[in-house]
Amino acid sequence: ATMLSSKSLVQLLLAVALVAVASLPGCAAFVPPASTLASSAAPAAAGATSMNLLPVADVTAIGNSVDALQSASLLLSETEPWVQPLASILGPFLNIFSFAMLCRVVISWYPTSNLNEFPFALAVWPTEPLLKLIRGAVPPAFGVDITPIVWLGVFTFFNEILLGQQGLLTMKIKYGI
Repeated sequence: ATMLSSKSLVQLLLAVALVAVASLPGCAAFVPPASTLASSAAPAAAGATSMNLLPVADVTAIGNSVDALQSASLLLSETEPWVQPLASILGPFLNIFSFAMLCRVVISWYPTSNLNEFPFALAVWPTEPLLKLIRGAVPPAFGVDITPIVWLGVFTFFNEILLGQQGLLTMKIKYGI
């Protein structure tokens, strides 16, 4: 049996883990080249002292394990055909309505503005039916209508839950979950 120091054993285990990561689709960019790994492990093995030597299994068995890890790959399942179109429609819809509700919040700061004039009408016409739905259920806070803020929170919540970095539709597209 060959003897390696604990430092070189850690480097060897790190090299095996990096090979495993490199075999995953799309992860090769995060792994240093194999020549770097080999050159960093060799000096550690040469400088091993007798104080911290650990027995290591046969080198060929480790090589076979590395080869097996290199051939392993993650099988991604296919996504249902409805997921991508739904995400591509929901994303702009939720973002546009979030922006419109934010505009409604800003417009509410100017109570004398005519909501039927051109710049204001772009935000008022699409959002007014939604605001009417909950205006009776959500009372004004300190005399200010907060229904646009409620809808802004709802749209932002659904955008994050469905389309955020770890959103349901995002995970379905990436991993087929």
